[in-house]
Amino acid sequence: MSNSDGPSSGATRYLVLLGAIIVQMILGTVYGYSIFWQPLKGEIFPQVKTQAQMAALHAAGQDTGKFTVVADENEKKTLLSEQEGYLKYAFAICILSFAAVMVVAGRVQDVKGPRFPAVVGAVLMGCGFIVAGLLNNIFVFYLGHAAFFGLVAIILLMIYHSLFGKINQEESPILQYIPQGIIAAVIVGGILMGNLYGDHQTETTKLFMLWGTVGFLAGAGIGFAYVCPIAALIKWFPDKKGLVSGLAVAGFGFGAYLFKGRGLGALGYIEAHGITGFFIVHGLVCLVGITIGAMLLRNPPGVVPSKKVIVDSNWQETLKRPAFYVLWLMFFSGALAGLMVIGIVKDFAGEQLVGAAVAGGRVLEEAVKSEWLAKGAAAVGWLAIFNAIGRIAWGFVSDKIGRTTAFVAMFVFQAFMLFILAGLKTELSLAVGASIVGFNFGGNFALFPSATADLFGAKNLGANYGWVFTSYGIAGVVGVAAGNVAKVETGSYAAAFMLAAVLCLISAALAVALRVAQKRAESAPV
Repeated sequence: MSNSDGPSSGATRYLVLLGAIIVQMILGTVYGYSIFWQPLKGEIFPQVKTQAQMAALHAAGQDTGKFTVVADENEKKTLLSEQEGYLKYAFAICILSFAAVMVVAGRVQDVKGPRFPAVVGAVLMGCGFIVAGLLNNIFVFYLGHAAFFGLVAIILLMIYHSLFGKINQEESPILQYIPQGIIAAVIVGGILMGNLYGDHQTETTKLFMLWGTVGFLAGAGIGFAYVCPIAALIKWFPDKKGLVSGLAVAGFGFGAYLFKGRGLGALGYIEAHGITGFFIVHGLVCLVGITIGAMLLRNPPGVVPSKKVIVDSNWQETLKRPAFYVLWLMFFSGALAGLMVIGIVKDFAGEQLVGAAVAGGRVLEEAVKSEWLAKGAAAVGWLAIFNAIGRIAWGFVSDKIGRTTAFVAMFVFQAFMLFILAGLKTELSLAVGASIVGFNFGGNFALFPSATADLFGAKNLGANYGWVFTSYGIAGVVGVAAGNVAKVETGSYAAAFMLAAVLCLISAALAVALRVAQKRAESAPV
């Protein structure tokens, strides 16, 4: 297949831009994951009751056999935090899978063009959510385990091939071992299907299914589709890299806003139809919507000239350059700060409001407390809106004032916000705080692909940016883990926010150092 997917015309690049926004908007719903945790608690874990509550139920003659019993309210609060932490790892796994798969997807995009990997992403993300929606179906349970063991078989065979086999440069090892993986999946599936007494309703089983579907599979789909619009647009608009990157990924930032509303939004649908029903509908939207957007993507038929000559590096050459590792560390810091907040923003904002009310002397009944906690969803919407705005704004600004100045401003601004975030207690201040965090976090996705193209060229941007983007996946896991540990150990996210703020300040310094080193290299005699 040609790397160019169609003829050029005056309107073609704007159709590519439209397709990019459609694809990215649906992919960006990953940033709305924080609304899943509350309904998933009831779907996966038994309801938690204190001994006093159980005694009251027993005295009232009600069924007491379907609860997890703890000693008191403090132990209940700790257990609920731990359960939510387990659920949040689905988000961390999704981000890690997203970043890891992008390394492969970037190379596929460079060779085959943007359309094919984007369609693969649509299938994977759609299937991930559809299978998650069938979480309680025993056949899906067995098929899920069969697919998992088949995947493990493929990976083990590929490792063996790389260590002991003769590498065929004309054929990918994964293509050689897919048949064996399918055979292993069928065998394991047959064994599991024969085990009719297996319990598919345990907490552990449901968690692993959730991690494997909404986590790993959906993340892989995002990884395949994400880089395609960015790489295509930078080739169509070589002198406006920051702006077009920002416009493309603005859709990704805005995607989470679709999850906020209680009317036509995902939150309202979940409340009316349940979380598993929503997963199925969202999976179908991903499958159809991303495919439609992918059909509009294509590479330009020739090289669109740029005013600045940049030597293209392939990914092997890129990994040998110190600039890659500086850029990687900077992205890690920026991603860690944003992902940590995104993963907990709804519950964090709700808890801050409840805590402020209690500290003010108010006595909140359970129904009122739940209502205050639900108000945290507003922070999700504000973060999503400004995430999208930040992508366009920072991309545009970076084209005007330079990438380094934009990096420094963005990192310092984010660090300041993180230092004060844990002290915000009102709806207005939390909305402003979430908006600023989202605004700065969004800038990462306009600045880093542009900076990658500036440093290593646009020809192999898919593969090069895929490697830079691995920092995002690791930041997702570290960010969620840091937030969980801080919350469980201290009862607050403040310590985790402080860590992220310090890393942002270090990255501001790294941006300056990178620019100084780049200038020295440009002025050195050849």
